Amino acid sequence: MGGSAPSVQYQAPNIPKDDSFEKYLAYQQSKEQAAEARAAKERADAAAKEEARKAAAEAAYGGLKSGIESQLRQGLITYNDATGQLRDYAAKYDLTPRETDVAALTKMYTEELLPGQRATGISAAYQELLGRAATEQEQLTSMERFQQGYYSSVQDLKDSLVKSQEYQDKFNQSYLDNYYDTMFGKQSVDAAGKKTGQRTFTFDKSLLPTYSGTNLEGRAQITTPDFADAFTGTPAEIESQLQNVRDTRQYLYSAGLTNLQGEIDKETQKLKNEGAKELQKVKAQGDIYQSLVGSFSF
Repeated sequence: MGGSAPSVQYQAPNIPKDDSFEKYLAYQQSKEQAAEARAAKERADAAAKEEARKAAAEAAYGGLKSGIESQLRQGLITYNDATGQLRDYAAKYDLTPRETDVAALTKMYTEELLPGQRATGISAAYQELLGRAATEQEQLTSMERFQQGYYSSVQDLKDSLVKSQEYQDKFNQSYLDNYYDTMFGKQSVDAAGKKTGQRTFTFDKSLLPTYSGTNLEGRAQITTPDFADAFTGTPAEIESQLQNVRDTRQYLYSAGLTNLQGEIDKETQKLKNEGAKELQKVKAQGDIYQSLVGSFSF
């Protein structure tokens, strides 16, 4: 009997599909998207914050500029401080350069404020150092030197005035002149007000010792000078006169002591002589007594 062989069919096992990797990829992708979204939001927030900061700084700039200008006009800050504050503010808040405002401030300062400040400084310098107001020509000359850059500050003008002949004539600047002023008195001035180099030193001649008692002056055959109550002359001349006073005082004291020593020596010698006479008398009398005693024999 013929017949066909039975067919065998195999059924694959029902194994569920593993999609864990796809899920992992999807998770990672969503995580990165969330992180990017957060970063984008942070950047947007930072940009908005920076824009708000710049906007606030821009809004406040006008008031700052007006305040700086006001302080500069009142002399509360210097020109360098004013321009420095404007530039620093613009740099701090990343504002566009404000050089046009700096230029305007410079123009206002140089044309409106600086000339008045210099004029006041010139007047004050002459008054403080020379004790008088500056003449019209001196004001003009000083202003020209400021404009040409010879003076950069009022202190430069003051230094120049200190070196002037007028200042030197009016005030002593050397240690030696100050010393002479203290020791011998202030210098006299002539009709033009210039110092003469002459001083007057007052001297109390009653403080000098004088001759008294014995005729010491006649015996020494020296006459001491009659010093005046005041010496007038240069410091060297006054010092020479004072040295004469010192020498005279020393001579009088020395002469007095020498005379005193002479009197003492004289009295001492007198006592010695009288003592010798007395001793001679005693010796003579002793010799007489000895002769009398010797004439007797016992």
